[in-house]
Amino acid sequence: MAGQTRVHGRAIRDRVSGPLFAFAAAVVLAASGAALGKGVQNPAPVELQTAFTQITSAGPLDNIFLGVDIAAQIGHTGDSSYEVYPPGTTPGDYGTFLVVADTLYAPDMAGHGGSASGSIGTYTTFTSISQSPIGGTGSTADPFTVTTVVGVGATGLTITQVDSYIIGQEAYRTDVTVANGGATPVSGILYRAMDCYLGGSDSGYGILNGTSIGCSENPNNVPAGRIEQLVPLTGGNNYYQSFYGSVWAAIGTHLPFANTCDCTTQQDNGAGISWNITVPPGGSVTRANVTVFSPTGAQALFVTKTADIRTVAASASDGYTITVNNPGADATLTSIVDNLPAGFTYTPGSSSGATTTDPSIAGQVLTWTGSFPVPAGGSTTLHFGVTVSSVNGTYTNQASADAGNATVTGSGPTAPITVGIGGPPPPPPPAGPISTPTLGGGMLAALILLLLAAGVFAGRRVRS
Repeated sequence: MAGQTRVHGRAIRDRVSGPLFAFAAAVVLAASGAALGKGVQNPAPVELQTAFTQITSAGPLDNIFLGVDIAAQIGHTGDSSYEVYPPGTTPGDYGTFLVVADTLYAPDMAGHGGSASGSIGTYTTFTSISQSPIGGTGSTADPFTVTTVVGVGATGLTITQVDSYIIGQEAYRTDVTVANGGATPVSGILYRAMDCYLGGSDSGYGILNGTSIGCSENPNNVPAGRIEQLVPLTGGNNYYQSFYGSVWAAIGTHLPFANTCDCTTQQDNGAGISWNITVPPGGSVTRANVTVFSPTGAQALFVTKTADIRTVAASASDGYTITVNNPGADATLTSIVDNLPAGFTYTPGSSSGATTTDPSIAGQVLTWTGSFPVPAGGSTTLHFGVTVSSVNGTYTNQASADAGNATVTGSGPTAPITVGIGGPPPPPPPAGPISTPTLGGGMLAALILLLLAAGVFAGRRVRS
């Protein structure tokens, strides 16, 4: 099934009730490690709860609830409860947060069916602008997508969030674009954070791999067991995993995450990642992550892509590099797929890296098949050349891969190339001696007559 949309009214509330008390309680609990039930705060009546769009499929992520306030809840096949606390609330305590000028902007946590995020402190809710119907077919080449747009108070910023899912994968992707409609740069801290609920259990350890962070059934996922993990696709992020109330309180400080993990401490936990961003006037920045839910502890591979040259002339040569990153166990790719933009063509014989064999080509889809190993904690790359379109414009590209039972998250639309604006400078003239010009016989005679006439005219001026 492609999915369905469910709509409720929205509660008009500015903040969580009693934030100071909740904050103090969270700090005390975090320090003592007390395993007390946290309950649910501010359950909104059903008719007033936040509207959402629900992607349903065969799974393994069989339900993805995406709120109009850019909060989320996720279901996994085989689990009787959802994977984010509160486990029966849609959406739950997982979402996108932004601090600008010491003000925290957040999903409408108080407008959900309940929340345990009180230690986040005072916040201003995002303003819902729009949410698209479900797009795509759920395939690798055409994932399910939902686009949600919210306003960020009076900052002049808007957030456009695209959530996408490919049937058969234990992860889904989120791209968050912050756009600035003002005349001056705006700096802030962008967060993605959740209160984990591991397959019916509200207790677990932490998992840290590079700057990927999450919650796990076993200490740092050794031995491999159930995990929930935030994997950044754009670098430069901070991370944090700890007692759930401490995660919300860390966002409430309006500071970047501290880059720590309570990986060997069993507790009621949460996790998050953050980026420091500066959005130029009239411009935007995009940050992306993959959210993994795996009962077996399998970490998703993910694909990134870059263009050799960002701005080229029409019909010029350019190239792309596809990188498949593997934060988990050894894996082997059976194929790498690239969807070329309209008007772009592959350059025969240009493949290098994972393979030097030309891909099979079907329309704009390039497919390299074979056996391409990706070691644990490593990556593999594939580079190839293209001829760009003859039509001016900015073109994005997306790539994906298949690793059998292992989940691989595609790049999404990325690696922009602008055609026909600017372009590389023209080539310099060939080096060599400067030739001396020569005059033909007719031109030499004309030059002599011109000089004689000038002499006669000058002589007459002297006599006069």
